[in-house]
Amino acid sequence: MSIFDHVSLKTTRLTEMQRFYEAALAPLGIERKFFVDRPEGGIAGFGRDRAEFFIGGAPGAEPTPVHLAFRACDRAQVVAFHAAALTAGGVDNGGPGIRVKYHDAYFAAFIIDPAGNNIEAVFQGPA
Repeated sequence: MSIFDHVSLKTTRLTEMQRFYEAALAPLGIERKFFVDRPEGGIAGFGRDRAEFFIGGAPGAEPTPVHLAFRACDRAQVVAFHAAALTAGGVDNGGPGIRVKYHDAYFAAFIIDPAGNNIEAVFQGPA
């Protein structure tokens, strides 16, 4: 079970970010569950069974980038995430592969999203 109930990102590029995450997270079985347009800025909710990851509109300058790691169910999902995220406009920040600096079964890929966040898909199990 995840230690988080939910995680939220704020962005000045909500439409672009929503499209990016719809495409990039689809290979992980994560989909947009809802979008609510609000006067203070819209919010999109993503998840597998329920919304756990949110992207909300923010006025002003783009917030400081963060690192998020999404759990994949197998290595193939990590590879598919990386390809989908690149196609959706992400920038490669480390292709799919083992990261021995973490441990021998840490299989991950990293992408920089349109707002500058470092997004990871990771599977920490046997091949």
